[in-house]
Amino acid sequence: MTEIDRTRSPRRWTGAVAVALAAALTVSGCSGSSSIAVETVRGLPSGVTLSDDEQRGEQPVAIWTDDRATITVVTWGSSSCPPVPTALAVESAALLQLQFAPPVDEVCTADYAPTSHVLTTPDGVSFGATRLEMTFEAQNAAETVVVTVPIRDPE
Repeated sequence: MTEIDRTRSPRRWTGAVAVALAAALTVSGCSGSSSIAVETVRGLPSGVTLSDDEQRGEQPVAIWTDDRATITVVTWGSSSCPPVPTALAVESAALLQLQFAPPVDEVCTADYAPTSHVLTTPDGVSFGATRLEMTFEAQNAAETVVVTVPIRDPE
């Protein structure tokens, strides 16, 4: 039960409500799209390694993990504002499709680092699924980038 102290001045109480409301709006505005990742890691999760070519960060990397129960997708960019995976679907026996929403609209660090998104492998995926098509939406929704990479087994 919430108690209200009526002995305080109304102006002070109104100010406290305004601060609480502003904080709630700020937090809700930062929520952005909901991620479907079971885990998001700045850098690489334990047990995942990248080849020298993959470490250059020229394109995302997709790796089967946990005996194909999960797919770890490594993206590159600002470590504080990674893209958000929002949907993963089976397109065909050989192709999965992954949608990324833009990162939350906020000030981002100017670094270039890997972020790993661990995703549950969708039902109906055969062991023949070998490619992942990723669609990245831009902040202003004016541009969409589509990248297709092989899904490789761990090293």
